Amino acid sequence: MNRRQFFTMAFFTALQTYFFNESFMQGRYFIAIFCAFLILRNLQLSYVMGKLVDSIDKQFKDKK
Repeated sequence: MNRRQFFTMAFFTALQTYFFNESFMQGRYFIAIFCAFLILRNLQLSYVMGKLVDSIDKQFKDKK
């Protein structure tokens, strides 16, 4: 994941978190559940990408 992808994902996760909080506080629970789903999806993608980068780094370190 390069810098541009990271900042884009961080921006959209922050934006979705804001809308989740607003929806939850206003009692629009369907929209809040939808935003929570999007947030969890972004966090899962970040976790998988982090594991992938760690395994690639490990492979390169083993070759040296």
